[in-house]
This record gives sequence, structure tokens and C-alpha cells, in this order.
Amino acid sequence: MHSTMTNFSLSDEELVKRCQKELPHTTAAFETLVSRHTQRVYRLVYQVVHNKEEAEDLTQEVFLRVYRGLRGFDHQAAFTTWLYRIATNCALDALEKAQRRPRQLISLERARSRSRSQEQEEDGLARLASPMPQPDELALRNELRECINRVLRRLDRGQAQVLLLRDFEDTSYDEMTRILEIGLSSVKMRVHRARLAFQQYFGELCGKMSQVLAQVQRKRTEGERS
Repeated sequence: MHSTMTNFSLSDEELVKRCQKELPHTTAAFETLVSRHTQRVYRLVYQVVHNKEEAEDLTQEVFLRVYRGLRGFDHQAAFTTWLYRIATNCALDALEKAQRRPRQLISLERARSRSRSQEQEEDGLARLASPMPQPDELALRNELRECINRVLRRLDRGQAQVLLLRDFEDTSYDEMTRILEIGLSSVKMRVHRARLAFQQYFGELCGKMSQVLAQVQRKRTEGERS
């Protein structure tokens, strides 16, 4: 217990150095790293895969890769930079594997069968404050989500990482400077360039679908007002 409490007072870099000395015989320092970063990694990969069980599996895969790679970690970058790069790669690898599997379109009947609790779990607490979407809107949202994932696969991994941190995970610029170990202006420039690349691919792959979804949502809003 005392060792565990001591570990929690250490920085990530100090914990990594302890892991490099103690693993595989003593795992307390590694367990502290896992405990400290599990929720953040889970949220990051969930934003990509939108599936609870898959996000849990990917989170475990991320920390398995961390465990295997810790001995060779050279401290040239911050641990969090390395960790979130691994998490991004795991999530995007999962998308590429899914792309190679036979694609199953989401039908309106399947959309109708999804429970309210499942939708709230996938889309977060914000859905609690809004009406449930109609089946056609739900199907379009899922199709749009798949299209956005195709866009993420088209980006290079560095661009995908900054977008996931800033626009999917809502990480502050100040925190991103610490994670990426670059200045604020450089962070903003990377985000700007990544957004431009995303917008270009989004327009090519998802533009019409996004317009259709906007029309469906607008009609639903107008119907609620009338």
C-alpha cells in the first residue's frame, strides 16, 4: 500500500524509469501509469470506434503495447506523447481492419431496434437533453460516422492525432503543448493544417451525406415547432 501511494506522487517520467528497472518482476509502477491514464485512453479510442466493448479491448491493447515497449522508451518525447500516439495508431488500425471486413449496412429496421440506453451510451449524456432521432436520421448518423472514420484513415497519423485530441477529445491548446512538447503556435498550426486536410477529404467523401443529415434534422426541428 505504501509503495502504491508513493508511486502516485511520482511523475509519469519517474514511473517509466521505475518500470524500466522493475518490470517484469514488480508491476506497481506500471499499474499506476495504467490507472492514471486508462480513462483518457478509453475516451480517445471510443471517439473513433464508437463501441464500448471494442474501446475496452483497444484500451487493453494500448497498454499491452506500452508494457512491451517501455524497456525501449528513450525519454526523447514525453510519455503522454508516446502513449497517445500508440492509442491513435491502435484506434486507426482497428478502423482499417474493420474496412477490410465485409461491410454491413445499418438498415432502418436495425436502427428501429436499437434501444434508448444504447444510443445514450454511444452518443453521451448530451442525448439525454434532446429528443430521440427518427430511424432514418439514426441510420444517416451512423453512415456519416462511418464516412468520418474513412476520412480519419485518409489523414496521416500525426494529423489524426491532433484532431482526435483537439476536436474529438476537446483537449485544450495548453495541454496539447505539454502532450506534443511543442510551442502553442506550432500546436495551433498543426491543428489548422489537420482541419484543412479533414475538410478537403470530408467534402470529397461525406459532403452529400452531411447535407442530407442536416436536411433531416432541420425538418424534424420544424416539425417540433409546428
